Amino acid sequence: MRVHLKYFATLRERLGTGEERALRAGTTVGALWESIVREQPAIQRLHVRFAVNERYVEPSHELAEGDEVAFFPPVSGGG
Repeated sequence: MRVHLKYFATLRERLGTGEERALRAGTTVGALWESIVREQPAIQRLHVRFAVNERYVEPSHELAEGDEVAFFPPVSGGG
C-alpha cells in the first residue's frame, strides 16, 4: 500500500516537506516512524505527534492505502 507523508517544523528542515512511501499492509504509524528514525538517526530524540488524515492518532494506529500521515515535533515560539 502507499501512504503520503508530511513533515512539519524541524522535521521539514531535515527531511523536506514530505514524500510517498510503500508499506506492507498492517503497518502502524509507530512502526513507520521507527523506520524513518533508522534512516535518519539524528531525529531519534524528537518526541513527535502523529496525525492520519488530519486526526491525531496513537502510535498503534494501523495505516491504510492512501492515508496522509503527518509528523509534528515539539514547536517553540514566542516573542
